[in-house]
Amino acid sequence: CGVCGYAITAERHIKKSGLKFIYYRCTHKSKTIQCTENRFLREEVLAEQMKGQVQKVSLPDEWREKYLERLEKETGEARHSSDIFLQNLREKIADIKIRIDRLTDGYLSGSFELAEYQETKNRLMSEKKTLDEQLSDFERKGNHWLGLMRNWIIEANQALNLTKSENLPAMRDFLVAIGSNRRLASGTLSVDFQKPFSFLADLRDEVRSTEPNFSVNTLWWSILKVVRTHFAACGGEGLAKNSEPKS
Repeated sequence: CGVCGYAITAERHIKKSGLKFIYYRCTHKSKTIQCTENRFLREEVLAEQMKGQVQKVSLPDEWREKYLERLEKETGEARHSSDIFLQNLREKIADIKIRIDRLTDGYLSGSFELAEYQETKNRLMSEKKTLDEQLSDFERKGNHWLGLMRNWIIEANQALNLTKSENLPAMRDFLVAIGSNRRLASGTLSVDFQKPFSFLADLRDEVRSTEPNFSVNTLWWSILKVVRTHFAACGGEGLAKNSEPKS
């Protein structure tokens, strides 16, 4: 409930004619908050509102293909950059190992005093540890965010298919997975969407229904840009529970 925060319950009513209706309302079980929400919401109205919420975070087929095409190009470029980055890291680590070995040989041959040897070795070991951690972190995460971003594109497009299929249980599960603070107040369903789905939710409704033009295209490309920034900043850890596209 958007007023008291307590659960919503469903009530089944049967008219004298035999028609059955399901209504949703607050349970009014709060002992500390006097809930003023007395409105009943018919199931078909709630279902239509739920469909509208899913549509807000859906990706049109046209932009699914454009996004995937752009991502494929970026993936190739990122793979090339990653190979160069990893090669440089490994070369630096190998160079430090050689310097440590030479330092040890020099100390054993009497070229260095113990204090000078320990100070130089500690510095080199510290540099090597930092590089080892960078290498391990990049090998673990790397460009994993590109895969998560691809899955997000597919899942956002699948949301559109959910609305077309009128699959209410699937739409409900989808909203549970990507949104929080789902509530009913004054007969209206509200959802707080997690990033990056929230970027789609913030799009103006007319953008989805307007014929393609420069302004509309710019908005859709800006969405891809902020989503890319989100996943890259998270290092591939953002929206982990959506890491696999749903069928």
